[in-house]
Amino acid sequence: MPRAERLVRDFNAIFKENDKIYRDAARRLGLSDTVFWILYMIREAEGPVFQRDIIGLSFLPPQTVNSALKKLQSDGFAELRGNTSDRRCKQIALTEKGESLAQRTVDRAIAAEGRAMAEFEDADIFLRLFERYNGLLKDAFAKMEGGSGSEQL
Repeated sequence: MPRAERLVRDFNAIFKENDKIYRDAARRLGLSDTVFWILYMIREAEGPVFQRDIIGLSFLPPQTVNSALKKLQSDGFAELRGNTSDRRCKQIALTEKGESLAQRTVDRAIAAEGRAMAEFEDADIFLRLFERYNGLLKDAFAKMEGGSGSEQL
């Protein structure tokens, strides 16, 4: 097997394992993946969080985010604030119940990430290399010829 193919296979396996680590953590904390990431982004934000921000930063489908937010609202964990009728432009705020949920769940996950990163001596190098790989991958995908004659499945 050529080196590049082996490296892609190894990278994909590691990437998928990382995704599974987060899915398993969310499940252990009693959250769906989407709710986990919504709470996570609210906790990491340095200002107001809007639905469009969560969609843009999480790369989750808008309907998935919308459904999870409706569930968080109906369960009393979050509320949407703002005067506009466009849900995407309303600020997402945690209720007292939501704050408690975030403290019991994603705050613990964020702390665990911090402990792992603190032990990762080459973290700065890793992050720069991963960002560079993402840029190269975007370029490579942008150069792909579209359409193989088959419809999108």
